[in-house]
Amino acid sequence: MNGTFPSENPRQRPHPLKRIGELRKKYLPPQPSPLLAVAGARNAGKSTLINALLQEDISPVDVLPATPCPIFFFHGQAFSVSAGRFKPVHSRQGLASLLRRGDIHAGRVDVTLPNPWLRICTLIDTPGLDAASQSHLVEKTLAPADHILYLFHQRGMDEQDRLLLHRLKGSLSRPGSKRISFWINCNCGRPDGSALAATREALGEIFGREIPVNYLNTRDAESIENLRLFVEVELAFIILKELEKFFSGEDRHIPRQLAGTLAIGEDGLFLDAFWSIYERARDALETSQLFASLQQVRLEIREKLAAYNRKVPAVAASPAGMENTWQAVSFPVLKERLLNLLQRLLEAPFLQSPATRERLAELAGSLAGDRFYVTLWGPFSSGKSTFLNALMQEELLPAQDKSTTSTLVRLHHGAEKVAVIHYPRELTLFLVEEKEGNAYLCREELVTLYRWLNNPGLLKDLRQMEACTGGRYSRVNAAELAALLIQTQNLFRPPALPGNIYNHVPAITRPISLKRAARALTAVRLHFHHVREKVFHLADPGELAEFRRLMITPEEAMLIEAIDIHHPAEMLKLATFVDSPGIDSVHTRYARKVAEWLRNSDLHLIFFNGRHMLSPVHREFLRQEIPPERQRDNCFYVVNFADTLNLSERERVATWLRRELAPAASREIHFISALDALKDGKNLAFNRLLRQLEQAILIQRGEKILLRRIDQIGELLAVEARESPPVGRLLEKYIRELEDIRLILKRPGGYRIWRTPASLRKG
Repeated sequence: MNGTFPSENPRQRPHPLKRIGELRKKYLPPQPSPLLAVAGARNAGKSTLINALLQEDISPVDVLPATPCPIFFFHGQAFSVSAGRFKPVHSRQGLASLLRRGDIHAGRVDVTLPNPWLRICTLIDTPGLDAASQSHLVEKTLAPADHILYLFHQRGMDEQDRLLLHRLKGSLSRPGSKRISFWINCNCGRPDGSALAATREALGEIFGREIPVNYLNTRDAESIENLRLFVEVELAFIILKELEKFFSGEDRHIPRQLAGTLAIGEDGLFLDAFWSIYERARDALETSQLFASLQQVRLEIREKLAAYNRKVPAVAASPAGMENTWQAVSFPVLKERLLNLLQRLLEAPFLQSPATRERLAELAGSLAGDRFYVTLWGPFSSGKSTFLNALMQEELLPAQDKSTTSTLVRLHHGAEKVAVIHYPRELTLFLVEEKEGNAYLCREELVTLYRWLNNPGLLKDLRQMEACTGGRYSRVNAAELAALLIQTQNLFRPPALPGNIYNHVPAITRPISLKRAARALTAVRLHFHHVREKVFHLADPGELAEFRRLMITPEEAMLIEAIDIHHPAEMLKLATFVDSPGIDSVHTRYARKVAEWLRNSDLHLIFFNGRHMLSPVHREFLRQEIPPERQRDNCFYVVNFADTLNLSERERVATWLRRELAPAASREIHFISALDALKDGKNLAFNRLLRQLEQAILIQRGEKILLRRIDQIGELLAVEARESPPVGRLLEKYIRELEDIRLILKRPGGYRIWRTPASLRKG
């Protein structure tokens, strides 16, 4: 094998590793370096780990999967990239462009670069094993690897990991087969230790013996250094075995070679020949001794890894004293798996029924397009927008003491931070609202309308205007609308103020009777020539500032129909989060807009202000819009500004809130500070709420979407199997796979209980 361990590394390398490198260079013929493969699910941190091992940013890293095919990293004198039929490139930018091509997924990419660590091994970066289209390609890539670093997400093993390891365990468990080590990447915050324990038990169930699992943090220099030492020792064992094989052949020839030296008459030649034999015999003996030395180094490294694991708090015991550990199953993986199953069925030539194929295609389209909404609602300035900023870990949504959010803001998962503001073709602005038998003038709306009418750009886009008086809309021009506005202002004008005011809305108005209000202009409907959209790239400070300005400026915000934001936050992978206007705002149109939307919402985060609890408007809205049974199953109660409450005050608030909401409030009441969570992503109360919310989303999505689709697919396949026994036999494997997904989802919350194998249980 070529080369030795890299001398450029500034740290002092353990002596056995250095000596093994010298023996390798001296005795073994040139051959390819050992293959070290990094495998695991998408976005587990594999490419980040490759970059950390090489100590340079070379493998592509993104919040979305960025490794479309296996990438092999070789040592060479210059940087170069080759990929089959594609033209070679010689720059890192060229590598990034090549990997973004849509037609490269089926091949592999070879990268050569002068990195000293690549002298001891060839690194392989693999696509995520949970990509259905890539799993077989990755398994083929792993077959020749001398060692596999298997990387889990911080949450530990999921269902896709389990399925793959079950397929691989035969080759991994055979004596003399390649070695594999398991690592949990904890670069998303301080882990709680639960994933480590659950993954060990799950691996024990798969392999039937205790399997070591260690924490790894691809952003921590100490953790990466421990891993580099671990890898070098494991690769050194591979070299030692090759040296041992070489010297075992030499041992058979040493007696004959010694006898041959006796025939050498010249003393100098005799000594040269004898010394060569002696040196090989000495190195052969040293090789056997190095096994023991290297084993000691291995024990020292394992102790380093164990010490790093001990930095993580131990898992708290279950209140029931059970030995089972809950392990999350990835909902997106199961959905992708079901879509993949449908795609394979549609491509199967034996499925001839046009009606069945059409129905399966409809189910695939419906499943792919299904959405799940989590709506945040409650009083204005209760921290809803700040909560979402904390969820995104950056301040994108404006938050003020006054009512700020004036429309629905939908947050979706996306690779880039982009906001899209949607403007309607038709907009109705209500100028009068009814409260307790009287009519009130909507002053802010009236001021906004005046500003619109004095905006040449907006007037140019207007197609027509309609005015509502006496409950009927009629088309008006600008002059007619101005006259109606003056008339309406005079109706609500206090007697002390002068009449006939134009382009000036009085700071003080008075309520009037509904009968008198029949003469007022109650609403204006504007029709525009086009439906417009504005797109903002929120990573750009200038565009972010303009986006926030449009949201908080009344004359701009009232023109907006809805806002869609795409952001790479992890929680947004599970559902679309929706920010809503405050229901107790002085603008009653906000409450109407929220009430209309809540019919589409699947889960509710109901916010309360810790210093201003449950206003009458809030209480009545809750009782009218959310039935008690939905409050129990679909609602989370969040008391914000908890940092302003001491422990006694929190207990009183919780008791009072449960009494007011009884019997609905069976769920826990969460006390958080959204602002503290925005400042500190590791905020315990905030993350505890997110974990429970994640579990609820998995339960709801599994029950509402996947299980219903699974039943429908199963019924179609059962009919096909009954009508044609030969087709039924071909469908058996699809039906088994469908049932496997169903069993996973039928467990509480889409979570699987991993049991410790009997062989590992104490006693």
